Amino acid sequence: MKKNIKTILITNDDGFNAAGLKVLKEIAKLFTYDVYVIAPKFNQSAKSRSITLNNEINFKKKSNYEWIVDGTPTDCVIFAINYLMKDFKPDLILSGINAGCNIGDEVSYSGTVAAAWEGALRGINSIALSQFGGNENLYTYDFAKNSAYRIIDTLLNQNFDIPMFFNVNFPSSLSKAVDKNFLYTKLANQKKSDEIILNQNNKSFKIGQMLTENNNISNTDLETIKNNKISITPLSLDITDIDRFNYLTNL
Repeated sequence: MKKNIKTILITNDDGFNAAGLKVLKEIAKLFTYDVYVIAPKFNQSAKSRSITLNNEINFKKKSNYEWIVDGTPTDCVIFAINYLMKDFKPDLILSGINAGCNIGDEVSYSGTVAAAWEGALRGINSIALSQFGGNENLYTYDFAKNSAYRIIDTLLNQNFDIPMFFNVNFPSSLSKAVDKNFLYTKLANQKKSDEIILNQNNKSFKIGQMLTENNNISNTDLETIKNNKISITPLSLDITDIDRFNYLTNL
């Protein structure tokens, strides 16, 4: 057990029965026995930091360590740390393992990242984890399963003055390069447009895939995943544009 990790909270946005959550629970158990699972009842992908205000949110206790919440990932974290775990805040929040990457512009939409964000806001070390190619089959998370403990342990053994907030993405296979197989990265800026699918009556539409382009910026999470390496991106809670703020306040 490293860094006095006594209690871990895990959640996700793919839902309580998702394969990635089962894998993450196994990984968390390598750090401590006390692993609490508070996860959405249904898939909540792309819900970002959405919360359910002034409406009833149903929940079901599965055991002393597991709850299903009929709400968003952020609802789950709020319920966990303000009620279920209010007397013993978790030492670490792990969110995921998401089915598919959360990289670049996708991060602002991600419910997986949002859950970690909520934890970091409350002063709790938080990490979002995603697997390229992950789906409903457990074996599609084998690479994350075999690598995540080392990555989490590496981050826990860093010295930070503020709660850590990381976004980790695993490729589907590992680069055979001789140097280290993970990189600290920046978020890519890959979004070009969105696919819009109109209903035949032209009265409704669906938003399909994000359409992207390669901006050729180095040291990004997108570039790293394409090179079959693990991407570790430190995220900031303060989204203030400091340069613009300084400019405006010095006018």
